[in-house]
Amino acid sequence: MKNCPGCGAVIQEDAAFCEYCGVAVKQRSEAGKEGSASSWPVEGTWSAAPEKTSGASFPQARLKKVSPLIMIFFTLLTFFLYPVVWLFLRLRTFNSMSEKTRIHPVLSGLFACAAVALAVILNGDSLIGPAVPQQAIDTAISYIFLANFILSAVLTFALRRILREYAARMDKSPLAAKIVARSEVFAFLFQFLYIQHHINLLIDAGLVERTN
Repeated sequence: MKNCPGCGAVIQEDAAFCEYCGVAVKQRSEAGKEGSASSWPVEGTWSAAPEKTSGASFPQARLKKVSPLIMIFFTLLTFFLYPVVWLFLRLRTFNSMSEKTRIHPVLSGLFACAAVALAVILNGDSLIGPAVPQQAIDTAISYIFLANFILSAVLTFALRRILREYAARMDKSPLAAKIVARSEVFAFLFQFLYIQHHINLLIDAGLVERTN
């Protein structure tokens, strides 16, 4: 047994979340994190959990911790291409985190095509040229942006299921799967930002290993 760092309640030794206040409980010390694995971990790979947890019989995912604000900055800077890079760098890991849910390559490919098309059309003057009427460009932007948003939403809900299934598998307490990505509204509105936020929570709880 141990005490929750948030509310001080007595909780199970291997709990990743406090069953009273819901705060993520770190299961590994910072020193243990710094001394584990290799100096240059590779995104999208797996490693066994260094300490015994409730999900110790399963491999532990390794993902990067990224601030949602940084994601917004790079998304705007790259004309909405950053979410594609974010997804494809983590796609292999995401598909390994759940035994039931997978990201179909056709879906991720369509999302990439829509994002590239949107980036091109947003730079219409420099890439398309003055031959295309502005009204046609505006119409194309509207349709492509809508397609991009819909594909991103579909991918987000698939990633949400993956995170929830992973959390339930790695931490047997009923609270874990309820806390992780529980809001469908926030998932729809904030999409990959919402997913990354909960990846950060899983890293803080010790259920996902952080890579550099």
